[in-house]
Amino acid sequence: MNGATQAQPRLQVERMGPIQQADVIFGDLTVIVGPQATGKSIFLQTLKLLIDRDQIHETFRHHSMHFSGRTEAFLDGYFGRGMAGAWQIEQSRLVWNGKRIQLPDYAAPTKSPKGKVLHERLFYIPAQRVMSLPGGVSQNFGQFNYGDPYTLRVFSDAVHGLIQNEFGAKGELFPAPNRLNATLREPINAHLFGGNKLVIDDSDFTKRLALAIPGQSKPLGFLSWSAGQREFAPMLMGLYWLCAVRHPQRMSGKAQEEVIEWVVIEEPEMGLHPQGIAAVLLMVLELLRRGYRVVISTHSPVVLEMVWALQEFKKLGADESDVRRLFDLKATAPAKELGRTALEKDYRVYYFDRQHAVRDISNLSPGAEAVAESEWGGITGFSSRVNDAIASAVNRAAGVTG
Repeated sequence: MNGATQAQPRLQVERMGPIQQADVIFGDLTVIVGPQATGKSIFLQTLKLLIDRDQIHETFRHHSMHFSGRTEAFLDGYFGRGMAGAWQIEQSRLVWNGKRIQLPDYAAPTKSPKGKVLHERLFYIPAQRVMSLPGGVSQNFGQFNYGDPYTLRVFSDAVHGLIQNEFGAKGELFPAPNRLNATLREPINAHLFGGNKLVIDDSDFTKRLALAIPGQSKPLGFLSWSAGQREFAPMLMGLYWLCAVRHPQRMSGKAQEEVIEWVVIEEPEMGLHPQGIAAVLLMVLELLRRGYRVVISTHSPVVLEMVWALQEFKKLGADESDVRRLFDLKATAPAKELGRTALEKDYRVYYFDRQHAVRDISNLSPGAEAVAESEWGGITGFSSRVNDAIASAVNRAAGVTG
């Protein structure tokens, strides 16, 4: 499905919301960086709409929401209340894989063959994911309001189905050894749950997430968890499912369009220690190994450090042992396979800026003339200034004492 030998998907956007101009060619893993309110989310939500148009309309219809082709109503219902104004009819422009797109046309579905089952092709994990589990209780699509972003509502609905049905019947969600191999499971256990178990607590006749603490009779309620654990839990549900259940390669008796091919993850680092972020990135590499095309938006240097290291490894002809060393992994068969496939993938990085066109900073060269690239989209800029300020202070102190 992925790989440099095939034409890579390309999305071009002009004058849409805060985006002045963006020309993004997607790799196997594409990372989007930039300050807040630079259009990263609207860009990713637009990608979802372009890929899953008919399935999105079918989901709205299933929940008794009919827009009757009214563009503003649909765009506010999809992107979020007040977001319809991001599309300016006379100015905005979209090109998807070389084809000019008029976004208002997407306010209505295409005419699909009667009886055809519509399948989601892009699984979206939004930045607001913690809202999918208020108090640890999952929420379905209809429990949200019109104007709440579609990507949050449909993700929450997926988590709800997993907790109430697929995962909920088993009681223990993590660490269930039959779900993830030890290469993925052990870092999550060590750095995110600290040896505690993620379970379904139905003691008050409502299925809710809780942490079972060794030696403690009652599980720990959701609001008593750390902020990072609360942010991570709904993301884990989606990644867990994608890694353990779904697979984008052709499955027996099923056509390619019937399976998820893309995964978008907004800000996977929220609330997490760098070691926790690294554990999440291992799951991202597992998604790549399974053939998913992954897109991440981030403010974390840890994410870019991984991309930079993998690209440097590829230039240097490194092998899987270098990838394992990067993540401190044992020489097991799954870890070796993860390392090998990570070195085969194509990585892209783009910087979103309010005043300029989106820039390709995929090389992430610290010595690049363009500050956008040398400071990794501003992510390392403060650290550079700290080093310069300390060096200046040291030199002055040396001059005074000398």
